[in-house]
Amino acid sequence: MVHRQILKEKAAKYLVCFNENCPLHAHCLRWQVSRFVSDSRLVISCINPNLSQAVEGKCPAYRNDTPQPVARGMVHFYDDMPRKTEVEIKTKLISRYGRTGYYDMRRGTRQITAEIQEEIRQVCCSCGWTVKLRFDGYSEELVW
Repeated sequence: MVHRQILKEKAAKYLVCFNENCPLHAHCLRWQVSRFVSDSRLVISCINPNLSQAVEGKCPAYRNDTPQPVARGMVHFYDDMPRKTEVEIKTKLISRYGRTGYYDMRRGTRQITAEIQEEIRQVCCSCGWTVKLRFDGYSEELVW
């Protein structure tokens, strides 16, 4: 189970869920964080409790409480790549994730989930780069 202190910290600014009827709630980070929202807060951001997809077990806001494999950092990502290909890929990634998002991933301050890794792979393939992607590090972490 996730450490209580992390849940308390996230409760201050995380999108939460109060839907106890959702079949996924027991393992959803958004529902777990909702238990730690301070009673002194006047306004909070929460998932619509009437969301029909949630009742069907297909909630688009679901966040699994099991650590997931993620990559971090792209400092050496372009080392073996021709300069022309590097510029094309970098331009497309910045266009897709924005400058801040791209550079957060490059520095390693933003998780690169399996889904984002696949999107990056597709961008690379569309630019003619089919070599296996190399990120700076890999770990298993909670995907908030």
